[in-house]
Amino acid sequence: MNTQEQKEIIQKSFPFLTDDDIHEVLDIAHYRECKHRTVLIKAKEINTTIFFTIEGMIRGYFINNKGVEKNIFLRPERTLSGDPNSLFDHKESRFTFEAITDCKFLCFEQADLHDLMSRNPRIMKLYMKGLHENIKTMVMRIESLIDRMPEQRYDELLVKHPQFFQKVYHKHIANYLGITSVSLSRIIKRKLQK
Repeated sequence: MNTQEQKEIIQKSFPFLTDDDIHEVLDIAHYRECKHRTVLIKAKEINTTIFFTIEGMIRGYFINNKGVEKNIFLRPERTLSGDPNSLFDHKESRFTFEAITDCKFLCFEQADLHDLMSRNPRIMKLYMKGLHENIKTMVMRIESLIDRMPEQRYDELLVKHPQFFQKVYHKHIANYLGITSVSLSRIIKRKLQK
C-alpha cells in the first residue's frame, strides 16, 4: 500500500486532520502487513505499539485457568488498538493480540504519538477518538454480557459489526459472545429459518 493510499484512509477516518497533520502522522508511522494468525502482541511482554488497522481484523485474548482461550477484544478495520496494561501502566500485557484475517496496519510507538499530541490538538483528537471508541465498545460488551441473552448479544453484534460475520471464524465470534460454536450455529440457523 503506497503513501497516497494511506493518506486517503487517514483523511476518511479522521476528516478533522489537515494535510500537514496527516504528513506528521505518516512520518512517525510504520506500515506493516501480516497474514492471519500472526501474533502482534504476546502476553507477558511490554508492548507500547498502537495499531491503526487499515484492513483486516484482530483479536485480543487471554488463556483462563482451565487453559481455554477467551476473546476479550475483536477489533475491526479503521480502529486503534493496543494493550491497555502496557500503554497505560507500562506493565506486561495480560493479553495476546493476533491477526484473525490478513491485515494491514499503521503502527505507532506510543512515545512518538504522545510527542505529536503534545504539540497538535488535532492529533490529540485522533487519539481521543480512538480511546472513546474503545471505551464505548467495552461498555457495550460488558452490558451485553451482563444483561442480554445469547441471541440478543448475537443481534447486537450483527447490527454493530456485520463485517465480523463475513470475515471472522465463527469460533472467535462465539467465544467473544460468551457462547459455544454449536450455540452460535443454532442461533444462525434459527435466524435463517425465520
